[in-house]
Amino acid sequence: MSVAHLAQSIGDLADAQHAADAETGGVDDGPILICYDGSEGARRAIAAAAALLVGHRAVVIDVGPVMVAEGYAALATDAPDVDYLGFEDARARAEEGAKLAQSAGLRAEARADIATATWRGIVDAADEIDAAAIVLGSRGLTGFRDLLERSVSHQVTKHAGRPVLVVPPRP
Repeated sequence: MSVAHLAQSIGDLADAQHAADAETGGVDDGPILICYDGSEGARRAIAAAAALLVGHRAVVIDVGPVMVAEGYAALATDAPDVDYLGFEDARARAEEGAKLAQSAGLRAEARADIATATWRGIVDAADEIDAAAIVLGSRGLTGFRDLLERSVSHQVTKHAGRPVLVVPPRP
């Protein structure tokens, strides 16, 4: 196959994809879901999203844990709702992340949630907003430690069913 013929085939595929996107609304129309937990990796993920995904709307999310152990203490009538407190902490981090994303040039809004598994909360939020992609930082777990701890980035990538950009830690 000649280079010219290969270029024509690639052009035809691109035209078909653009036509399909126009018909269905296209995945590029959805917002980018950026995961933010306040860590250096999350800050790097925001910077990467701002540099690579120019022009997209962004939703910056923090998913806090469900406080099961503390839930028993909440049975007392005067005890605070620890899930609410966890949600408020997640909301504060998400708002911090949205401000960072805005200062990096993204049109960003904050979102918070709580979930028993962080990766599940991220995937559910991506489904709910029909995210074009998910962006998150990685702690760089490898080998046995990754297998043992089942990193959030690994689980999101495995279960998202949409593009996921995992930004590695600094070397």
